[in-house]
Order: sequence, then C-alpha cells, then structure tokens
Amino acid sequence: MKRALLSSILLACASAAALSQEFNVSASVNRTEMSLEDQVVLTVSVSGTGAGLPEPQLPPMPNFNVHGAGQSRNFTFVNGVMTNSAEYRYVLVPRFPGKAVIGPISASNGNTTRQTAPIEIAVLRHAPAGGAQPQQPPSQRPAPQAPLPQAAPPAQGAPQGGLPRGPGGFGPDLYVTAEVDRPHPYVNEQIVLTVRFYTAVPLMGNAEWHPPGTQGFLVEDIPPGQPRSIVEHGRRYSLSEIKLVLFPVQPGELTIGPSTIVCQVQQEMNVDPFSPDFFQRFFSQGLMQVQSKELKTKPIVLKVQPLPEAGKPSSFSGFVGRLRVKAEADKRSLKVGDALNFTLTVEGTGNLKSLADPQLPDMPQFRLYDTVSSVDIEKDAAGVHGSKVFKTVMVPKVSGRLNIPAIPVSFFDPSKRAYDTVETRPMDIDAAPGAAAGPTPVYVSASPGGTTITPLMQDIRHVKAPAGPGLGRLAAALSGASWLHLIALAVFVLSLASFLHRERLLHDPAGVRFRGALDKAEATLSRARDAQSADAQTSAGLLSEALAQFLADKLNCARSGLTLKQAQQIVKERFPGMPEGHLHQLKLLWEEIDLYRYAPSAPGGTGDAGQLIDGVRELIRAIDEEMRR
Repeated sequence: MKRALLSSILLACASAAALSQEFNVSASVNRTEMSLEDQVVLTVSVSGTGAGLPEPQLPPMPNFNVHGAGQSRNFTFVNGVMTNSAEYRYVLVPRFPGKAVIGPISASNGNTTRQTAPIEIAVLRHAPAGGAQPQQPPSQRPAPQAPLPQAAPPAQGAPQGGLPRGPGGFGPDLYVTAEVDRPHPYVNEQIVLTVRFYTAVPLMGNAEWHPPGTQGFLVEDIPPGQPRSIVEHGRRYSLSEIKLVLFPVQPGELTIGPSTIVCQVQQEMNVDPFSPDFFQRFFSQGLMQVQSKELKTKPIVLKVQPLPEAGKPSSFSGFVGRLRVKAEADKRSLKVGDALNFTLTVEGTGNLKSLADPQLPDMPQFRLYDTVSSVDIEKDAAGVHGSKVFKTVMVPKVSGRLNIPAIPVSFFDPSKRAYDTVETRPMDIDAAPGAAAGPTPVYVSASPGGTTITPLMQDIRHVKAPAGPGLGRLAAALSGASWLHLIALAVFVLSLASFLHRERLLHDPAGVRFRGALDKAEATLSRARDAQSADAQTSAGLLSEALAQFLADKLNCARSGLTLKQAQQIVKERFPGMPEGHLHQLKLLWEEIDLYRYAPSAPGGTGDAGQLIDGVRELIRAIDEEMRR
C-alpha cells in the first residue's frame, strides 16, 4: 500500500514538472494600417523547452475573414537540452472599414496560460495617404466603363454554361462556380478545389463565404489572392478565387457540398413611374437600395480510387504525392557514449502532416532514442508543399568505424500510378573509445581464522525421550556410519540440485531473466548512488542502464537498441492491465535520465540525481509487482 502511494506521489510530481515547462507566445502583423484591398499576415510564435508545445487559440475576429497560411516547427539540441519553437501564419482579409482589434491570443499547457497583447489595425476605405494605390476589390469597384472587346453576343435562349442572362442578353450580374483539378483521385491524394466568384456590379462591403461540407476529407485552406479583371460571356467581371486543398481519406464516392457566398448589392428603388404621388416620383429618382444575394455552387461528386496492393513496399506508410529525402549528422567523429543528432529531411508535395516516422534499420552498434519530428508547410495556388524533419539522438556503444545504412522512404506517385522509394546515402561515423561504463567492482575477502562463539548461558535444555527398539537400531546404524559416507551423500545431493538448476536455466531462460530483473536493477541503482558524488557521468550511465536492462529482462528482449517507444508498445501488448500512470511515469523518468546524462547542469541534472534514483527504484518495483500478478 505504501509503495503504491509513493508511486502515485512520484507520478504526480513528475506530471507537475512536465506541465510546468516554460513556454512563451508572441504575435505580430506585417502592417497596422491598410485598406479594404489589402491583406494582413498574422504570425503567432510559440517557443519553449521540451518536445510538446501548446497550440495557440485565436480569439473571435468579426472584422476579418481568417485563412490559415501554414505553419513551421523547429527543434534544436544543444548539450542535450531541446529547444522547441512553432510558428503559425494566418492571412486576414478585412470585411469592412473601421478600427479592428485582434484580441489576445492564448496558449495553455493545462497548467500555465500565456496571452499576447491586443493588436489594433486601422482599416481604411481607400489606400493610406502616400501609399501605392492597390487594385480595387469588387466591393469598391464601379461598374465597368472600359470598352468591351468586339465579341458577338451570345445566341438567344439558354446562355453559356447554363447561367441566367443579364442585361442585354449577356452574362449575369454576379455568379459563382466550383471545380476540382482531379475528379478521380486516389486515397490521400491532394485535390485543389477552386471556387470562383464573378461580379459585374458594385457590392456593399465584402462578400461572406461559407465553405462546403467536406465529410470524408482532410482540409487545408489556401490564402486568397487579389481579385483580377476578366471578360466572360460578353461582360467584364472582377474575379475572386477561393481555394481549398482536400485529401480524401477513404475510397468510393465522396461528395463536396455546395459553397455559399452571401453578398449585398446596390439596386435602384422600384418606383411606379405612373404613380399619382408627384413627390414620391421626384425624390425617388436615382436612389439605391441594398439587396441581399445568396449564391451557391453545385455539389461535386468524386470517385476516389483505392491504392493498389500490387507492388506496395514494406516501408510504405500511406503517403501519396512526390518526395525527396536527405540525411545529415551534426558530427562524424565522437567518443563512445557521446550523442550525435541524426537529421532526416523529407521534402515534397502532399499531406506532409500524415507522413509517418521513417523505419530506421537495425543498428545494434548505436543506442537510439525516440524520434522527434517537425513540419514546415507552405501553401500557394498549386496546393500544399513543404518539408518534414525527423531528428533522432544516437549514442555509439562500441568504438571503430560505424555505419548508418541507407534509410528508405516510400510513397505512391499518382502521376505514375505506381509506388516509388527514395533512400538516403549511407553514412560512416568514427567512434573513439570513451570512458569506462562504470566503476570497478571492489571485492572484500573474508578475514582469516574465523570467529569463536562463546556461549554465555543456556536457557533451554532439550528433553530426549528414550528410543524404542526400532529407533534404537536405526540410531545405532547411523552412529556406526563413517563420516565419509555422509560427505559422499551430501556431495551427491548438491550435485543433483545443481544439475536440476542448470536444466531449469536451459529450459526457461526467459523466466530466469524475468525473476531476476528487479534484483539486478536494484544492484545497479545502488552502484549509481555510490558513484553519484564522485563521477556524475558514470552515475548517469548506470541509472540509464538499470532502467533499460530491467525492461529488457522483464520483456525478454535485447537491451541493444531498445527505445522508449518500443518498450511501451511491448508492455501494452503483453501486459494489457498495466496502469497508464506507470507508462506515463516511465516516459517522464526516461526523458529525465537522458537530460541528466547529456545536460547535467540543466534542471533535472546532478542536483536531482538522488530523487531520480529513488523514482526509478519505486517505478521498477511497481512495474514488477504488476507483472507478477
């Protein structure tokens, strides 16, 4: 009961320490004064230590239409300390003039909440004084006055494209269309949906766009571009385009719902010219009224193709698009026990967020730690592209010329309708011999001569009953037996026990490892505590070895190359009743041990070594107790 209570306390303390990691959030804009024709780029940055950072939460911004413009992440390792930063970009399109305020942007990790300061933006009806005069959007552009090209009017009857006729039999005043670039995509293939809004009459304010229903798709929005002038159906229009990138997640027929645009247009007041009211006819001439218009596109049905099974490589994880890959290490020469940062960069087009961690080949000469990934996404009219970076800390366990083999990354190329695989180049690492892994054991021999025990008093005298006839003969036979026979009998019994023990070890080595794991780990922890004050680096290595070897013995797997992710996965598979709190505490202690080994001066370093050893001892005891049930 006390052990479980202490484990719960340690888990709570470790969780509180993880949640109290410091982070900062900031926000900036590229301009604070703009016109209705301009756009604002809002950049939100979150930085801190540790592998996880909270995502920012945007406040309501009714003065703007908000579009995500991508994000990027960056991880750096300096002396074992990881610094994490994320940058989120948004494009803000003003909806009407006036003073606009971007409220505080918050980020919370469950324990601490950070906020940015409000940002004020002045939205002018026209371009600021002294600035360039940008092209007017449809909401402020007057009716076209330029001469139209000499084109024959459309034939009477149904207008082109099934659109209703406008004035003079030409195109309508405003309309909207939607189309995709790939009507028969593969699962997880990038699709660009383009919604085009045509206006030939002035609008009262910016139009309001309602995105379509996209059930069965992953969606990425693309920042809108500037409106442009175009001639369609015999009329000059201002064309605005809105693009979405869709990734179908399942085969079969999927429907993209209608896109809706709501806008306000000017219209002359409908006055009866033959009305007897003279004043009504006189004062209503030239007056305009506002009319609300709602435009919708037609639903689009896509026939999504499944990925073929033929030719699928073993390293394929579901990515569809095009990729290229490269690898690099921050050092090519180091000592055994030192860490190097191995970076794998994958660049290409497609849903890079869904790109799984690469399958690293078997490298028994290295100790591998969990891979940390970051993604840098860019969006433009062509779709989504960018890069994803995977960083892994590797520690050589032996000296000599070590090789990091080629790492394959597989994907499905829809343009070729086939699978493809790209590989990194093999890399050689020179590892020089390092310091000893641990302190030299000291053995103390027994003192010669033995020890004499002198009885001081006797408080119990045994009462011996007289032996019967049968017992008397047995006692006489035993008393007549020589000591040589007794020694031979004892040797035989010991040999038989030793033989049975060896047979047991040969037939059940996994059980022997399982039962002896706790004692072996506690012995290593005791050595780590003894070496704590004299050699912190040796103590850290013994502490790491105790936890990793305990898990390897319990799970009957190789210690070489055992990572935290592999250990957690095997524990969940073989011991489904293992409490989640133990697994979470295992992750926290594993990371703290790495920090203690490679950054002893950082928080959680040598100053917390004693608590860290106690935490590992309580954790392995709790895990051992759960596994023995």
